[in-house]
Amino acid sequence: MEPLYPVKTGANPGQSPPSPPVKCDEYYSCPEKSTCCCIYELGGYCFAWGCCPLESATCCDDSYSCCPQEYPVCDLEAQTCKISKNNPLGVQMLKRNYARRYRTRELAGAATRKP
Repeated sequence: MEPLYPVKTGANPGQSPPSPPVKCDEYYSCPEKSTCCCIYELGGYCFAWGCCPLESATCCDDSYSCCPQEYPVCDLEAQTCKISKNNPLGVQMLKRNYARRYRTRELAGAATRKP
C-alpha cells in the first residue's frame, strides 16, 4: 500500500548563505538584523556610524542609545523607550556598537549625507 501523502526522495537542502550585513554608507556596515545609527553628524553628513542590535530600531538623539520598533519614543532622562511620549511604561534603552568598515574598500575621507 502506498502512502496518500508526498514522500521525500532526495537529500536535505544545504544551509542558506548568511544574510548580508546592513549597509550604512559606502564604507561602513552593521551586522544583519541591526539598524545603522549616525553617531556623529555635522552639516547633514554622517562622519561616524553605530549599530543598534535590532531591526527597524529608533536611533536616540544622545548618539549612544536606541529603542526597539515597538517602543519608538526615546526618553533620555529616564533612559527608557516608550510606546508613546506620555506612557509611563517603558523598556530599557539599548546601547549602540560601532559600525565596521568594509574590508574591501579604504575610507577615502568622505562622509555620507544623512537621508
